[in-house]
Amino acid sequence: MQTVNLTKILKNYSSGWVALSSDYKKVVASGKTLEEVTNKVERQKRSDIVLIPASKNYRGYVTSV
Repeated sequence: MQTVNLTKILKNYSSGWVALSSDYKKVVASGKTLEEVTNKVERQKRSDIVLIPASKNYRGYVTSV
């Protein structure tokens, strides 16, 4: 399993939800609610995304790639 450091890419997002590209290199959408973010992603016609809750601290947040 590959380790991904999300600290830099998510430093400006401390609340709400964030949609990342499937390679975890780019934020493609963000919003206050999950529904808001999924609507933005659908308008972009993207299916290659990863949805995560935004947080002030991502220590201990684990996902697999």
